[in-house]
Amino acid sequence: MSPLKMMSDANSLHYSDLTEDDVEEVIAFMAEHFYPREPVSTGLHMTYDDNKEWIHGSVRDWVKSGVSVVARDPITEKVAGTILATILTRDQSNTYEQALMSPKSKVKTLHTVLSVLEAAVDFFSRYQKVDRILELAMITVSEEFSGRGVGRRLVQESENRGRRLGCQLATAQATAVPSQRLLYRLGYESLYTMDYTTFEIAGDRVFDTDKMLGTPSAKVMAKHIDEDLKER
Repeated sequence: MSPLKMMSDANSLHYSDLTEDDVEEVIAFMAEHFYPREPVSTGLHMTYDDNKEWIHGSVRDWVKSGVSVVARDPITEKVAGTILATILTRDQSNTYEQALMSPKSKVKTLHTVLSVLEAAVDFFSRYQKVDRILELAMITVSEEFSGRGVGRRLVQESENRGRRLGCQLATAQATAVPSQRLLYRLGYESLYTMDYTTFEIAGDRVFDTDKMLGTPSAKVMAKHIDEDLKER
């Protein structure tokens, strides 16, 4: 096997905790690789510039969580992928309320959608023995490494960190078909579906579904990551 082919494999990348030193590079990576391919953003005609006011603070919060991960090519040290995640508790069970106060209508609409998804399933009521939840917020892999297992490895790395920090359940608001397929393959189940074609805010449909990259709906997904607390 040639060195080039070997470096294309997910297991050849270096996976590490996301740190403050990574923040600006990861945000630039997301601007290039996440927002142009994320259906809620494209369906709302949002760009990275629309998200500038909140994304820096959110990424720094995700750094503090201890469950966000960055994957780098060990030769070039370039970012190949990242997963941004946080930990929810019974005292702090949501993450998107602050951005609902934004003066920008697109940002408010985006976070209304995300808040609806986050609140759609009351996990702490559904799973009485769960008190810490790993919430996967964003998964991004560069086009160069797509289809090579990097997304799968990033989810597993975040799950491992969440498990060590006492999380019993992992959840995600999967807004795109590729992330939904990935999570299904990793054993997640869908507990709620938001149909993009019919979703309304104050009686108005908000999505331009022709721009949503073939994704018809978002799904709230979950998986037990603590073997001792598996329940239905």
